[in-house]
Amino acid sequence: MTVLEEAREISNEIIAWRRELHKIPEIGLVLPQTAAFVQARLEEMGIAYTTFERHSGIVALLGPNPGKTIALRADMDGLRINEESEFEYRSQNSNMHACGHDAHTAILLGVAKLLKRHEAALNGQVKLLFQPAEEGPGGALPMIEDGVLENPKVDAILALHMDRKIHPFPCKNGDVIVKYGNSSAADDQVDITIIGKSGHGSEPHRCIDPIVVSSLVVTAIQHIISREISPFSPCVISFGTITGGQGAENIIPNTVVLHGTIRNQDLEVREFVFRRIEEIVKYITKAMRADYQLTYLNGYPPTKNDPAMVDGFLASARQILPAADIHVSEEDSMGGEDAGFFYQKVPGCFFRLYSAAPFTDGEIYPAHSSRFVLDDSVLYRGTALFLQNIFDQLRVTVVK
Repeated sequence: MTVLEEAREISNEIIAWRRELHKIPEIGLVLPQTAAFVQARLEEMGIAYTTFERHSGIVALLGPNPGKTIALRADMDGLRINEESEFEYRSQNSNMHACGHDAHTAILLGVAKLLKRHEAALNGQVKLLFQPAEEGPGGALPMIEDGVLENPKVDAILALHMDRKIHPFPCKNGDVIVKYGNSSAADDQVDITIIGKSGHGSEPHRCIDPIVVSSLVVTAIQHIISREISPFSPCVISFGTITGGQGAENIIPNTVVLHGTIRNQDLEVREFVFRRIEEIVKYITKAMRADYQLTYLNGYPPTKNDPAMVDGFLASARQILPAADIHVSEEDSMGGEDAGFFYQKVPGCFFRLYSAAPFTDGEIYPAHSSRFVLDDSVLYRGTALFLQNIFDQLRVTVVK
């Protein structure tokens, strides 16, 4: 059988794994149910694995012969979202797999199963990295700190993500999309606390109103994008949460907390934006007689594809998929992805698998929506794409 035929043969298993994972979404660095599920499947396949004390990451190593080592990474965590669907496999708790990480994990389990079948033919080794906390606080960095790219040293890395965006080129489910250069943007979070002076709403002159000050801060920060950054350098600053007061209409609160995200493709622009945000907050609060606290946290670097790795991936994809199903994108993505930490250390290729599906109302909702649905009938293609690239890099001959 071809690699694609082998992957299609286990498609129902991949779908079943994904749906079981969809029922038990967990968030953060510690994912006990998810990790137990992955470990049980690896044990059924006869694959040894390594676990870690401070997080739920799992590493499996296949290949008896020394040589080049390739890593494949799948993120396992969900999101703090209540799922709205009525599917039989809907989430059984208050979290949700609303980004496709359940699919990524199932795809990598499919790779594990087929790699085990061909393990003796590998002219090198393959590390399977099952990673927690991509959605925050970031699981890639602690896994690197725990040595997952060493012993044996990883020479190349691949990862994928489900895709449902509207592209300038026609896309259908099962198509693959890859980009030279940055596959994702730098992703940083910012917390700003505006400190005022509380009092009665009828006497604002005796108070320092942090709500008004925070409004000035948010508006002024947007001028960084519109007036200080080149329109040819993608950059986004968005505030997703503003918290102030206790629900009363006649009390000016002491503080307002702003929580936002900053996305950049260029690291020099990233540092410029950090500096300008602090200057704006510092001087607006000073002018308004308020004070502030500012913290940047959980920053992710861009995920930058290595040109030679993209060339190799495309060559592998063209062996198993029709040319019409393979797209080289020139679009910049402002999405964040902590795989960037791996890609800073090891040359890699990050690609996307198109798998959009409608909710019960007929509409296709974006990632991180409570109505997110994906087409899991095409997941076997992700397994096949990983597998073909591994075989090409490690010079494995598959009988066809």
